[in-house]
Amino acid sequence: IAQIEARQKKRKKFETLGERWIFPSGLALEQSSSTATAQYKGSHVHTPYTIDLCAGLGIDTWALSKRNDCAAHLCFEQNEDLAILLRHNLPNITVLSKPAGLEDIDHWICDHAITKDKLTFYLDPDRRARDNRTFSMAEGTPNLIEIQHELLKRASNVVAKHSPMVDLNSTSELTGLVSVVVIQFQGECKEVLTLQSSELPSNSSIQVVDLDSGYSYSGRLGIKEIVTTEEFQNYIIQPSPGLSKSTLHIELAKELGLEKTIYGHLYTCRNKPIYSPFYKVFRIDEIAKPYRLKHNPNAAAIECIGFPESPTQVRKKIKFKEGRENKVFALQIGKTKLMVLTTLIE
Repeated sequence: IAQIEARQKKRKKFETLGERWIFPSGLALEQSSSTATAQYKGSHVHTPYTIDLCAGLGIDTWALSKRNDCAAHLCFEQNEDLAILLRHNLPNITVLSKPAGLEDIDHWICDHAITKDKLTFYLDPDRRARDNRTFSMAEGTPNLIEIQHELLKRASNVVAKHSPMVDLNSTSELTGLVSVVVIQFQGECKEVLTLQSSELPSNSSIQVVDLDSGYSYSGRLGIKEIVTTEEFQNYIIQPSPGLSKSTLHIELAKELGLEKTIYGHLYTCRNKPIYSPFYKVFRIDEIAKPYRLKHNPNAAAIECIGFPESPTQVRKKIKFKEGRENKVFALQIGKTKLMVLTTLIE
């Protein structure tokens, strides 16, 4: 019964695994990658040999080992119950039920006569015991910052998955960083990837990719600045979660001729911009002082930015039902407080 419930609950997340796959119950199932994000990560690996330092449920290991050019794959999983499931679900890979260790890694490399250019390390550091706050890469287990040099001695590439809560400033501690990739899927920022190379590239890029549409947008890592405005024009442009995480909304705004408002990551413009999965467009219907809106759409979404009250409190006062077509932005910065009623432009 537990397996039936797990399959029904996670059908979309784990589609393509097949009926043979047995799921665990509890934490590993909830926190595992989806098959879509796992396959995308696998597309960044181009060596015949791969080692997963912390396999968990094994969805990423599945994607790495099913590549056409995969000759052999080793994974570590210190949870014995998960390791048993991994051996059942992926019988063609080597599973060691212990923490990843350099001695075991070196033995496997030697047994398969693997040269440095043929190997990629993959890891998904554990950081889930943290509270809901931004954290550095050094807080993960295993600590990528501490072990990266040993990994890059043995392999040409290191691919690591991080939570959307990771502090992108901590990427400055990574050696040989080629790229940071922010993965957006089903309208949410799902993961952050870091791609490292032993060849020590001179520049690092950052990219946001939307898996549903296949769209992507790239730029350079680093501090970005843009002039802000207090005035709204005809439209509000709100970056998607992935674009917001990447900080590339500033570069994209400059390309599109958008003006950044003083309210969070909201932008404004006179003419409607072209479609993109990396932002939503709202037509401004009314701007008023708090709770002085003249128009009543009856139903609307509510978002508070810097506002002293929560969306629930605001909804009770303005008596709007839950809705999607319209949205009220309740905004405050300093002593300036206002509400903006908008219509979502699909």
